[in-house]
Amino acid sequence: MIGKIWKIYLNANRSIYIKEDNKKKYFELYTIYLLIFSISIFMVFYKTHSFIEDSKILAMLLSLFSGLMYSVLLKIPDKITKLNTTEEPKDEETIDELRKREEKNITNIRALNYLKNFSFTLSYSIIVAIICIIFVITSSFFKTLLEFHLSSVDVNFKEYNTMLTIKIIVIVIYRFLFIFFMLQFIYFIIKSVIYLTEFTEYEFNNVE
Repeated sequence: MIGKIWKIYLNANRSIYIKEDNKKKYFELYTIYLLIFSISIFMVFYKTHSFIEDSKILAMLLSLFSGLMYSVLLKIPDKITKLNTTEEPKDEETIDELRKREEKNITNIRALNYLKNFSFTLSYSIIVAIICIIFVITSSFFKTLLEFHLSSVDVNFKEYNTMLTIKIIVIVIYRFLFIFFMLQFIYFIIKSVIYLTEFTEYEFNNVE
């Protein structure tokens, strides 16, 4: 299962850095991940009091989004199957017929690429949403993960408390990953909407 999730993650990232001309451009991917990483660290140390006031509402919204996204994802394979078919050359094909056939095949390939990118980013968005829901469920069992006030901790090297140190490390890592995945979810949802918009625009522009 982990291998499948990793493959979904790689496909989602490839849809970002591999452009339409098959050239690899990593600028957007690196910039976004650096931004997400920086914001996550900032939020952990900025929100030193109660981290999230009501995580149940967040879990409900994520569950709703996951269900809607999954229902959309189920409709994609049929569309991909139709676009993946290319017209074969006919006997005694005229130049005009050849041109139309090639144009249609190119249109199908481009539309297929848009749809594949949409599928990859949407699939990973669902995975990230589920991970965030798991984080929320975990916090309902261990309330200190979100409610613990980091500002109340006094650093004292003379009276070192091992258990408190471990607790703080776990809380910081938990909050960092929570924000990191939430920002990832927002980014990949936006990317999937962009790919879907590009696909629909391309389809409308090529309607005969």
